[in-house]
Amino acid sequence: MSESSGFRHFLAELKRRKVFRVTAVYGAASFGILQAADILFPRIGLPDWTVTLVAALTLAGFPLALILSWAFERTPEGVQKTDPAVTGELEAIASEPARNRWPLGLAAVGGIVLLAFSAWWVLGRPAAAEARIYDSIAVLPFVDMSGDLENEYLGDGLAEELLNALAGVDGLKVASRTSTFAFKGTNVGATAIGDSLEVATVLEGSVRTSPDRLRVTAQLIDADTGFHLWSETYDRAPADLLDIQDDLTQQIMAALAVQLAPVTADGERPVVQRGTENPEAYDYFLQGRFFWNKRTGEDLDVAVGLFEKAIEADSNFAAAYAGIADARAVPAGWNDDPGMALDTAEAYARRALEIDPTLAQAHTALAYTQLMDLDLEAAEASFRRAIELDPGYPTGHQWYAEVLIATDRDDEALRQLRLAESLDPTMIIRWHLGRALYQTGHFEEAIDQLRPLAVEDGGYRGPAAAYIAQSYELLLDYDAMISAYESVGYPDEMAQEARDSLSVLGPQQFPAYSARQAQRFVEEVTAGSPLAADRGVLFVPARAWALADPDRSLDFLEQLAADPNDVNSRVSWFEVIVDPAFDSVRENPRYGVLMEAFGM
Repeated sequence: MSESSGFRHFLAELKRRKVFRVTAVYGAASFGILQAADILFPRIGLPDWTVTLVAALTLAGFPLALILSWAFERTPEGVQKTDPAVTGELEAIASEPARNRWPLGLAAVGGIVLLAFSAWWVLGRPAAAEARIYDSIAVLPFVDMSGDLENEYLGDGLAEELLNALAGVDGLKVASRTSTFAFKGTNVGATAIGDSLEVATVLEGSVRTSPDRLRVTAQLIDADTGFHLWSETYDRAPADLLDIQDDLTQQIMAALAVQLAPVTADGERPVVQRGTENPEAYDYFLQGRFFWNKRTGEDLDVAVGLFEKAIEADSNFAAAYAGIADARAVPAGWNDDPGMALDTAEAYARRALEIDPTLAQAHTALAYTQLMDLDLEAAEASFRRAIELDPGYPTGHQWYAEVLIATDRDDEALRQLRLAESLDPTMIIRWHLGRALYQTGHFEEAIDQLRPLAVEDGGYRGPAAAYIAQSYELLLDYDAMISAYESVGYPDEMAQEARDSLSVLGPQQFPAYSARQAQRFVEEVTAGSPLAADRGVLFVPARAWALADPDRSLDFLEQLAADPNDVNSRVSWFEVIVDPAFDSVRENPRYGVLMEAFGM
């Protein structure tokens, strides 16, 4: 028998004994098993070595499977030793057409390739991961596996703190909190998230809590391939959360092959300072940030209570003081007493800075209270210091823009807001950009910016529609202005009355009609109400008359400025400064006197 004929008979024997089929099935099954182990084992808390063990067993089982398939076969009577080929059987198989012989052989080769690739990936992955430097990451909120909504803050807070730590790395692009938290509760894969956020890696994880144990699992995934670069599971006491966070940050940096900071004398790389070593204080702080991020008045009150508990646990926890300052500085946290709220915000911001002068969040909150007090010079200094300390804090850029608009630096204000939007495209920052476009006279751009917010679910439909309407008003498109107000609940009969008046009076006389309506509305709302003592409401008729009769507008502005130390008056006066509707009164000497009354 020739050498060629002998090899063809050997291949025929392999096919007869179903070795090719076993090779194809074993390779495909091994690939599936190894990929499942690589993804699922870390999520259920199994250590990394278990995946390596599965790979080793899979490789070891391959030659055993081939030997068994050669030696034995399945028959109706069960598994039995394979009988020798009968005369002519191998010749018949070898002489089959190529289209019958090649598919099974190619399938066997494919099985070997799948087995080799999956085993190489699992066993050779660390060296590959270390060889590449990843320059971007998205940190997803950690999934709460406890089934208790009261613990949801822990997964969100851990992700947010890791995000803040990683944001301090020079050259590392970190997707914003809003961008990553938009995927919370979805089933979108890491590859799709990477494409959407334009990042190279995705960090995901889970948290499971019990009274005496805390299990945190984290996986770093290559967004291009979907494969895991690193994973770790921590099973500790709840009090060890701070150590877990530090260790996670260090390991993530190692997996990314970049450094968070230079190595210190003790061989550690320091992470972003969190301000406390007290686990109870830190837990309350994470809960407070969870409610702060909701930004409603009720949630901000809850956040303040939790920050106060954090301070009770650690009286030197600067970030907790800054949290209260944040919650009371924003209008949603003023409740019925903006003066007391702003005084509280200032006091807590200053206390935070006494403890930690480098805390950008506290500088930002202090700056906003100075802004509302019309101390624009002090506010600008505080905002600039906050941005210097943390250029990645979007709220600093967002609020600094208000100082810039008030001091006629419109282009820089819009640049700051667009930077804030790029850092964190939340509804509030998108709305602030739209409002700033209106305030700087870019009315058509303001409408385009605000129109999506006027139809999105959330707390900015009404405010967005209001500035859309005011933009149309200054464009002298009064019919579009009425439609904008209608879109957020302006009564049909009032809208029809306004349209009838516009038709009868014409565009030139319509502003006076609107001013009389605004004046009447304020008088009816404040009659017999505590609002009657609030001089801030005088802003409404003052603005309306500014577009129809500047002298009458100044009459209302003089009433607004009767007590320049009143907080509501000062807050409303800031709106006078930045609203282009008042351009008609700015050159009047009476307006200059009022500016001096407010110390400006």
